[in-house]
Amino acid sequence: MRRMATWPITAAILNAMLGYHRVFNSLPEAAAAARPYAEGGHEDPEYPKLHMSLAEVPRPSDYAALFHMRGLIDDRAKIFDFGGSLGNLFYLYDRYLNLPPDCIWLVFELPAWVELGRNVATNRGENRLQFTRKWQDAAGVELLIASGALHYFDTPLSQMVSELPEKPSHILINRTPLIDGPTKATVQDGGTHRVACVLYNRAEFVTAFEAIGYEVVDSWKAWELSLKIVGKPEFSALPYSGFFFRLKGQAPKRGGIKTDPAAGANDKAFEAG
Repeated sequence: MRRMATWPITAAILNAMLGYHRVFNSLPEAAAAARPYAEGGHEDPEYPKLHMSLAEVPRPSDYAALFHMRGLIDDRAKIFDFGGSLGNLFYLYDRYLNLPPDCIWLVFELPAWVELGRNVATNRGENRLQFTRKWQDAAGVELLIASGALHYFDTPLSQMVSELPEKPSHILINRTPLIDGPTKATVQDGGTHRVACVLYNRAEFVTAFEAIGYEVVDSWKAWELSLKIVGKPEFSALPYSGFFFRLKGQAPKRGGIKTDPAAGANDKAFEAG
C-alpha cells in the first residue's frame, strides 16, 4: 500500500479511487475534494443539533477539561469558546462547574449558528452565554477554549492568538487530530456531512504555542475520537488529543469556582469520572 501510494503511476490511480478519503497538502485542497459530497458541511442544519446531542453527557476527554477549569473561573471571568456551536459546552460544563452568575461565556461561530445560539439562550433564560463574530473579543480573556474546532480553520490558532493585543491567560484545546507526520489536511466523513480539516504535526503544534509565550500544563488523549487514513498510519490521528496551556508568568489559580450544595450530585459524578 505504501509503495502504491508513493509511485507516481499507481498514486494517481489510488487517489482517484479513494476520492476524498486521502491526504491533501492544504485545507483548501481538502475542501475542494469534499465539496461535491459535503451536503452542507458546517452549515448543514443537522450539524449543530448533532453537537447539542453529543453534549448531553460528558465524553471521556471532557473530564480532563473539567479538571483544569475547576477552580479557574472567578466572578466576572470571561471564557471565549472558539467554534463553540450553539454553546453546547457551556450547557454541559455548567452542570458540573456551577459557573458564577456574572461570568461571560462567549461563543465564536458562523453567522447562522450565532443567531440560532442566541435564540436558544434567550429561550432558556441564559444571560451568561453570549455569541460573537469578532475574533478580537478573545483578547485578554481568562480562558480560551477550542474543543473540536481549531482544525477546521486554515490559519493556525497559535498565529491567531499571537495577533491579539492581549493574549488569553489560559488555552484549553480538546478533541483535536494531531499526527506524527508532517502537517497535512484531509476530509472528515460525518455521515450526514463531510468537512475538510487540518492534521497538525504534534511537536510543531506544541512548539508554536510555546513560541508565543505559553507553557504546557497538561496533555491527554481523547479516546472517543479517531481519524484513520487508509495505508498512511503517519497521517492517522489515533486517538485525538487535548492540551491545557498557561501563559508563562501566570500564577496557577485554585478554588475559584464556588460550589453549590445543590450541585453535590454533579460534584460526586465528576470526582468519580
